[in-house]
Amino acid sequence: MESIGNRLQETRERLGISLEEAERSTRIRRHHLEAIERGDFEMLPSAVQARGFLRNYAEFLGLEAHDVLLDYADKIQSKHVKREITAYREPQTRPSVQVRSRRSRWLSADIIVAAGITLAIVTVLVWGGSRIMSSLRENSAAENLANGFLIATLTPTPAQINSSPEASPPIAQIEPTIAEPIPTTVIIVPSSQVNIRLVIEIRTWLRVTVDGEEIFLGRMKAGETLTLIAENLIEISTGNAAGVRIFFNEQDQGVLGELGQVVTRLWTLAGPITPTPTQTPTSTITPTVTNTPVASTTPLPTLGGGG
Repeated sequence: MESIGNRLQETRERLGISLEEAERSTRIRRHHLEAIERGDFEMLPSAVQARGFLRNYAEFLGLEAHDVLLDYADKIQSKHVKREITAYREPQTRPSVQVRSRRSRWLSADIIVAAGITLAIVTVLVWGGSRIMSSLRENSAAENLANGFLIATLTPTPAQINSSPEASPPIAQIEPTIAEPIPTTVIIVPSSQVNIRLVIEIRTWLRVTVDGEEIFLGRMKAGETLTLIAENLIEISTGNAAGVRIFFNEQDQGVLGELGQVVTRLWTLAGPITPTPTQTPTSTITPTVTNTPVASTTPLPTLGGGG
């Protein structure tokens, strides 16, 4: 058990996260976190809560929760096996007469206890194995579905440009070309909601708008996370782009930019988009109309009378 706790403690210290920050983010009390890092799982309320604490703590630290739970299940199984071996040991100092007189009753009770322990272990292993296999099947089905959707070319045809979104051909009609080794692009079918998870790596100022409504405005510390779900649009503005790491539909998109950079990013169902800056129109000065001078009339010469 100590190996699991040491792994979690080393990961937390490497990330620079204190126990107080881990307690606020995971909602797990500090003395429970300390017991987990010591490998003292008997201090936890129950085995079910121990598995839940391990899953949440491992996901918070960025570890594979399945690997941690499998390691924990192996430790539990080894511990139960050791207890079984200890239960089967017979005291060597007892007289042979006493052993013969109580042998049948002792063996009968021991078999019942061993059968109960074995049944509990098998139940836990079957339950855990079914959960793991179900998760693996779901991941494999998602990968196969994504690998089946291939784009042969990125240039749309005139028929595709003129057609409406409702009249576009179904994806199943596009078949991958196997004869020629051309690069392919995998289409990931978008979900019905925009799912964003923010992981703060450096203290930064943040403004978040979900579907046009501002839900957060202020500073966040390193190690804190924020999960956002929107129907159409999520807008994120930050004053330190290097301090915010984005997970879009649980896929790591990296940090938003460089250290100290002020950026604004938008996410829709189709993926991230960059907002287009609007240009402020410059006012022009209208020239003043000048009056055109009117030509003056030249007087005609008069004729003098004869004398």
